[in-house]
Amino acid sequence: MTYLFIALIGIIVGVINGMAGGASIISYPSLLAVGLNPLSAVVTNALGAMPANFFAVRHHKVSFARLARDNATLIYASVVGTLLGAFLLLNMPISALQKLIPFLLLFATCTLLIPIPDRPTGMGPLKETSAIFVTGLYCGYFGPGQGVMVSATLARDSRRTPSLLNATKNVIVGVTVLMSNIVYALSGHVNWFYALALGVGAAVGGNFGGRWSIRMSAQFYRRLVFAVGIASTIGLFIKYY
Repeated sequence: MTYLFIALIGIIVGVINGMAGGASIISYPSLLAVGLNPLSAVVTNALGAMPANFFAVRHHKVSFARLARDNATLIYASVVGTLLGAFLLLNMPISALQKLIPFLLLFATCTLLIPIPDRPTGMGPLKETSAIFVTGLYCGYFGPGQGVMVSATLARDSRRTPSLLNATKNVIVGVTVLMSNIVYALSGHVNWFYALALGVGAAVGGNFGGRWSIRMSAQFYRRLVFAVGIASTIGLFIKYY
């Protein structure tokens, strides 16, 4: 039953990540709830949620290869950041991470309040690349909320339609998470059974999320994730403090 619960959480994560991003805020506390320690939950969550971004891209008109080629600089910056973040995460004592986790989850939840402008506000290539590097660093260290930060950064460019923005976000986040997950997979901290259950669910949900993102507003999902994130943050502060 525990694995079925995690798989169902994965479906929810896949749908929301495919449409709006930020749903790892839901899956991370779920992994803590089934008994994983904070470090194991971070790396297992990252591996399990990864399929959502790649399956979501399938429903956009622009191919993955073209998106990767057109955004190569941003992808490289994000990958460098995430490898550095993963190194920092895996070399921090779990006891110290426990004290940071409630604050990190609160920060991740608050990323949902980052305004994504309807009209571009302007951001030069250097600033955009630097911002994406920071989101990659955050991804490697913790992860939940990265997709929202990437979307908020990409939205400053007038050349990106909403559909193209979402597809570009999914590619950047997907490649970034893939690289950090290679490091995580070799760390010995992954619970592979939970990662598999979460991953299967995320793949199914990401397939639907990518399809629905083309024609459906993501505001409801963002509000749902925010409410769950706040509740989970309060629970973690009570647990660790």
